[in-house]
Amino acid sequence: MSAVPASILIVDDNSVNRHVLAYILRDTYPLIEQAEDGDECISKLQRQSFDLLLLDLNMPKKSGFEVLSELNRHPLAHKPAIIVVSADNKPSTISRALKLGASDYVTTPFNRDELLARVKTHLALRMREQDLEDRVAERTRELEQSNLQLQKTHSQLLQAEKMASLGQLAAGVAHEINNPIGYIKSNLGSLRDYVTDLIQLVGIYQQTEVFIDDKSARKQLAVQQKTMNLPFLKDDIKQLIEDSLTGARRVKQIVSDLKVFSHPEQKEWQLLDINDCIHSVLNIVHSEVKYKADVHLDEGPRLPDIQCITTQIYQVITNLLVNASQAIEGHGEIFICTQLSTNNSNMVDILIRDTGSGMSEKVKKSIFDPFFTTKPVGQGTGLGLSVSYGIIESHGGYIQVESKVGEGTCFTLSLPIKQPEGVIL
Repeated sequence: MSAVPASILIVDDNSVNRHVLAYILRDTYPLIEQAEDGDECISKLQRQSFDLLLLDLNMPKKSGFEVLSELNRHPLAHKPAIIVVSADNKPSTISRALKLGASDYVTTPFNRDELLARVKTHLALRMREQDLEDRVAERTRELEQSNLQLQKTHSQLLQAEKMASLGQLAAGVAHEINNPIGYIKSNLGSLRDYVTDLIQLVGIYQQTEVFIDDKSARKQLAVQQKTMNLPFLKDDIKQLIEDSLTGARRVKQIVSDLKVFSHPEQKEWQLLDINDCIHSVLNIVHSEVKYKADVHLDEGPRLPDIQCITTQIYQVITNLLVNASQAIEGHGEIFICTQLSTNNSNMVDILIRDTGSGMSEKVKKSIFDPFFTTKPVGQGTGLGLSVSYGIIESHGGYIQVESKVGEGTCFTLSLPIKQPEGVIL
């Protein structure tokens, strides 16, 4: 690729001097422009980039010294090399010009070859400086990109560490709860059988009441039955036991679902029924969601199991459901739908839609950035969606977001059914 020709600006209030300089330089440097005073010089430098400035000192309106001073006060993005061309050969003048930023000083009358040599030297230095600046800028961009990637990785590691801590906590809680719930459930089952036998026995006593000869005993029995409201008691005991068994079974299921988060991080793909995953997550986030929204689940036809890191997919769906509930002011609705992808039969889609406050286009563009959050201080780290995006991306899937302010938001997760052979996270 050929180099771009150097551009030169000649500034002098004497038109003869300008044309002489242009004549000497034009064969070698065709891109030459002229300015007749300091004001025009500054105006041209602000509108256009030049590689070299040949500057006279003694000019009306704005002198060469004033031009140099203004360039120091308001540096240009593309600063040219500056050669002062002046008849003033006093050392103090030369020193002042160089201190103000001139690269060189040529006194008139000048030698043509010397002028060309100096122009060539300073343009070469300027080109090398520009090349170095471009390299530094490119390296800076690369470092900034690497820094962003490191921040993203760091945030994911932070979240992974939090999830690992949560997993250890969940394992301990699950173990501690599982044992007492086990014997409560067992005891309630035995109690139900015992109470059933006792109620049958009471029924037999009631049937034999007429055969009791002792009137006092019969009266005492009738009073006792009336006092304890035996019909109500028989019905309510059965209901209490059934409700207790249902609660125990629910706690046991929650503990079972919680164990998913306590497993050590997988290193290989495993098969996951996405609908089972959603049911388990709904059990886990029930207390977070139940006061904010009614959940509507549309599972559709039986979906094939997907290959994934199960704990990570649980983490993503948990995060999206909690976010959906938190986006709802008052009470709203959350709709969950699972289906084969409409765009790719080798993928499954999970749609999670809420009737919350929605997002503006500006917010929507930033939601996957690390540490971005619209929640109040102390109520969110801004890591959840960033980590979720990274998880779905690492699985070969993608996330789509549709949102309207005041109407709600819909996240669509698309995940491949099978992962490429030999690929392990």
